[in-house]
Amino acid sequence: MEPWYIFAVIWVAMIAHSFWEASIEGLNAWDKNKYGWKWQIRHNISLTRYHFWLFFVYLPLIIILLPMVVAGFSLKLFGILLSAYLSGMVIEDFFWFVVNTEIRFKESWNPEFASYYPWLVLGKFRIPVIYIAGIGLSLVVWFLFVH
Repeated sequence: MEPWYIFAVIWVAMIAHSFWEASIEGLNAWDKNKYGWKWQIRHNISLTRYHFWLFFVYLPLIIILLPMVVAGFSLKLFGILLSAYLSGMVIEDFFWFVVNTEIRFKESWNPEFASYYPWLVLGKFRIPVIYIAGIGLSLVVWFLFVH
């Protein structure tokens, strides 16, 4: 199977997931009003129980492990799936801002509203640092395992 097809399917699934998550969270992004434990990493950076089980257990099991159980393990397939998942997490998070009906993109896409992770701000350009890290890790995985 072509890698671009796997990426496309995972990215579409992550966009669909952003609709689901925006419907569940509304204005309560990331660590706002979540049940369960919260691990405070830095002043404004935390990991909630909800996000740990979702992004570090559930989705990797379905997106990375399940295809390898069905198709058989290979480093190349692992690299494609992991690279697609890491870049897909960036896409999912970005689309949360786009599709969320409780708040306009213009009001939420900024370091004041989304204060739960650090932002790179250069004049009017702003992007969450985790997006740069996610895309960077995705590329590293691609070049280590696939290319």
